[in-house]
Amino acid sequence: MTRIESFAEYIFLRQRWIIHIIFWLLILIFYVIFFGRNTSNYLQTFFFVGLLMPVTIGTTYVLNYYLVPHYLLKERYGFFLLYFIYTLIISLFLEMMIAMLTFIVMAELHIRNMSSASIDIFFLLTSLLLVVFFGVAIKLLLYWRLSKEEYQKLMRDKVEAELKFLKIQLNPHFLFNTLNNLYYLTTEKSEKAPQAILQLSEMLDYVMHSGKLIFVSLEQELKQVENYIALELLRYEDRVQITKLIAADLSKYKIGPMMLITLIENAFKHGVMPIADNAWIRLVVEKNGEGLYISISNSATEAKPGNGIGLENLRSQLRHLYKEEFVLELNHGLNEFSVNLTLNHTI
Repeated sequence: MTRIESFAEYIFLRQRWIIHIIFWLLILIFYVIFFGRNTSNYLQTFFFVGLLMPVTIGTTYVLNYYLVPHYLLKERYGFFLLYFIYTLIISLFLEMMIAMLTFIVMAELHIRNMSSASIDIFFLLTSLLLVVFFGVAIKLLLYWRLSKEEYQKLMRDKVEAELKFLKIQLNPHFLFNTLNNLYYLTTEKSEKAPQAILQLSEMLDYVMHSGKLIFVSLEQELKQVENYIALELLRYEDRVQITKLIAADLSKYKIGPMMLITLIENAFKHGVMPIADNAWIRLVVEKNGEGLYISISNSATEAKPGNGIGLENLRSQLRHLYKEEFVLELNHGLNEFSVNLTLNHTI
């Protein structure tokens, strides 16, 4: 532990004890005023309540810092109940002993107005026990709030870690296919290779930066989709026909990074690669109420394509980002395969 951490912990503990002292002083003042109001003998009431308060304070701290964390929070309910009852009995016994000894000493010293100091002793003891329950309730509330914050932080960290893992899985898969395209161009000594390298460089820059984000603008994602399509067309040329219908104000919407690229990649892999000629891909992005409707269709063989790594990762990413606010449909028709994604809200 560094000196700064030690100093910060020292300040925190000091402030906590100050709060505790103020709390017990307020309790003491309240009981002195409450029980001394009828006789106005506040000095004797203060003396009498002050003798009983240490037992109340000790009982509260035994419960809060020993029984609650060691038994109640660890779900050892039987032991907690047993020790809780024992603690209350011992506390009552000690307070009654203090009260009796106080009366005896006052009697021997012939102190007058004993009745004023012993105002309804049983009511006083019961009230002091209520303070114990009140203190335990506050501590349990703090434990609950702390556990809730820790649980929420744990879930956020878990979701972020899983999203990063999914992106790590996705990006090398995309890069592998793109490098295959570049390999093909270089082996053919194509003049288009420099342009392809420039487009790949732009995409890799996007991948590196978007990998740190949970959402990116739809406009950015579509721009990289254009780069990806351009890279693929360098390989397939006239073998594939691309149709795009973008009917949305792109500045308003955000989407998970690499989502559309995954769908386009899947369309090329299953809709273009296996087909010799007349392959096609159709991309539709349009408004759907407060959300988006995205559809990517492609030519397909009679064999039904399975769910590859890309689509499985996309489905997992959608669950993390949109919970239940999305619909992902895979449809395989006659010589056609389509992926329809409906996002029911925008980010």
